[in-house]
Amino acid sequence: MNNDFPKQGDIIIINAEPHAGHEWGGHNTAKGNIERHMLIVSATPYNRSSGFIVGMPITTSDKYKNDEHYKPILVMGDTGTGVKGYVCLYQILNYDYSARKGRVINHVTNRYLDEIMSFVKAIFNFR
Repeated sequence: MNNDFPKQGDIIIINAEPHAGHEWGGHNTAKGNIERHMLIVSATPYNRSSGFIVGMPITTSDKYKNDEHYKPILVMGDTGTGVKGYVCLYQILNYDYSARKGRVINHVTNRYLDEIMSFVKAIFNFR
């Protein structure tokens, strides 16, 4: 694999269709928006060696503003690289980064990533 794969803590945009059931898909498939922002939680060596990424989906819907299952995220950037929304803390998705045309747009702080990783550990009962 090459060095273009995302690092843990990167924010990416990736093709999230098709999806099924309660999985997070694209924003609006009827309008052709099949992409989803995600926060990468998988380790950088895993991403590079496997070609896969593991991440938590990000939504921009304010209906999750006071929901404890979502963590607010605000990352400053230029047009197309800034992120404002909510990280879904109860879903961890695994995608083929290249096949789903993923691209890195930004990165969270180490402090924010540490907070998110506590939820990842809780999902898998890691100590």
